[in-house]
Amino acid sequence: MASMDIEETPRERLSRLYPHVDERETPLPRQWSSKDRHSYIGLSQNNLRVHYKGSGKNNKDTASVRANYSVPTSCGVYYYEVKIVSKGRDGYIGIGMSAGGVNLNKLPGWEKSSYGYHADDGCVFSSSGTGQQFGPVFTTGDIVGCGFNLVERSIFFTKNGIKLGNAVSDVPANLVLYPSVGLQTPGEIVEANFGDSPFNFDLEAMLAEVRHKVHHSINTFTLPFGEG
Repeated sequence: MASMDIEETPRERLSRLYPHVDERETPLPRQWSSKDRHSYIGLSQNNLRVHYKGSGKNNKDTASVRANYSVPTSCGVYYYEVKIVSKGRDGYIGIGMSAGGVNLNKLPGWEKSSYGYHADDGCVFSSSGTGQQFGPVFTTGDIVGCGFNLVERSIFFTKNGIKLGNAVSDVPANLVLYPSVGLQTPGEIVEANFGDSPFNFDLEAMLAEVRHKVHHSINTFTLPFGEG
């Protein structure tokens, strides 16, 4: 598998992970948006690296950015990873998903229709300013992944290749989401991998498991007596 990863182009890898996505119709997120970002967000490295440009005095200085495209509904399960290049002063970093139009002056999860896993306390915020304890904190050098299971309408997170479990299980059926990250204090830098490089987490094993579950549920489905 490793040798195949080295030989694969990013386009080939994404086509293998998301075989039902037609990027001519519904492009995959490939970088952070230079337009859909707060003014305190700086971008570099082909708009994959995000750094904080504000003063970081309080919550009003929070800044977020969304990816250039939303998650296509035909993905089945969508996933991306973020490396914490530097936790900066306080490590007030949020990684997750948000709908278009959600306030970019907040960390992912603080506003309705947004969801985020936060570095400083390990809490998950689900459309609320009040978080729920979820997983370990994360800091410089860690790689945190965020996945959106469009079949189950759930969101899960990983840390350094280990799945931490589902954080959200009730994403509204018609809600369209974008990958999103937020920063709040000076020196914070993160860098995204939208699939251009092999993931730290074994996404393919999870995708195979999801496919197996779907096939199993179809094969074991029985119509109520008298129908069919």
